[in-house]
Amino acid sequence: MKTMIATESMLLTQAIPLFLDWLKARGMRDETLRGYKMDVSQFQRWLSDRSNGPVFVDEVTFPQVEAFVEYMTNERDSKPRTINRKINALSTFFNCLKKKKLVQENPVDDVERVKVPELERTYLNKDEIEKIINAIKHPVVHYFAMMMAHTGIRVNECINLTLPDVNLEEGFVQVLDGKGGKNRRVPMNKQLVQHMKEFLDKHRPVTDSLFFFALKKTGTVSEQYVNRLLKEACKETGIQKHVTSHILRHSFASYLVTKDTHVAVIQRLLGHANLRTTSVYLHVQQADLEEAVNRIDF
Repeated sequence: MKTMIATESMLLTQAIPLFLDWLKARGMRDETLRGYKMDVSQFQRWLSDRSNGPVFVDEVTFPQVEAFVEYMTNERDSKPRTINRKINALSTFFNCLKKKKLVQENPVDDVERVKVPELERTYLNKDEIEKIINAIKHPVVHYFAMMMAHTGIRVNECINLTLPDVNLEEGFVQVLDGKGGKNRRVPMNKQLVQHMKEFLDKHRPVTDSLFFFALKKTGTVSEQYVNRLLKEACKETGIQKHVTSHILRHSFASYLVTKDTHVAVIQRLLGHANLRTTSVYLHVQQADLEEAVNRIDF
C-alpha cells in the first residue's frame, strides 16, 4: 500500500469519508459518527462557499477556523456547547489527517473553546421520581423509566438491553457497547429485581423481539416515545420541570450524592471515562453552602 506524504493533497470532500472510516475502525458508534460527519461537513460547506470553490485540506488555516467559530457565534447564534462540539470534531478530523500525513499541522490546535456558562441542571427528587413513574400508564415505558431511575444507565443503553443482558438471578444488567464502545455491569437492587420479574411475568407483550423492553408493534422502544410519556406524566402530576429520559439518569446520580456515595463509585455506575464528566451531575445546594459556612469556628 502506498504511504501518503505531506506534499500530496486532498480535497476536504474527499477527506471526510476517509475520516469516518478511521473513526469506525476505532469502534465509534453510528450515532457519534453521524455527529462528526454533520459537524465537519458543515465546516466544509461553509469554507467552500467562502472560498468560492473546493478547498484542499492542507490549505485550511487557523484564521479560517476562527472565522468559522465567529460565524457560528454571531450569525448562527449557536450555543457555546454546540460550538465547542464542532471545534472538537474539527480538531479530531485534522489530527486524523495529520496521522495520515495529509497535513503537517492541525489548524485547530490553538483555537480557544467558547466559555460555557455554568447552569444548574434539572433533576428530580425521590418524591418527584416516584410520582412520575407511577403516572406512566403504559406498562412497558413504566418499567423502562423504573430501570433508568434505579440504575442510571443511558436511554440508548436501556433501549438496547436484551433479555440475556438482564440477569435477574444475580441482580445486574450487562451494558454492552456503551458510550465509547465500553461494556460494564450495573447492579440492580432487590426492589428493582422484583419489579423486573413482575414486568416479565405480567406486562411484557408476547413478541419475538429479543429486546428486554419491547412493544408488541415495533419490538423495541424509542427515546422519543419515552420522552413523550414522561412529559405527559409531568403534566398529570403537576411537576413543572422539563423532564426527559436523561433527567432520570441525572437524578440517579444526584440522589447518590445526597447519600454521600463516593464520586468514583458514581463514575463507574454511569460509565464515565473520567471524573470531570461525572462532576456535572453533582449539585451543591444552598443549604450545603450554609452548613459549610456554619462549620467555621475560628
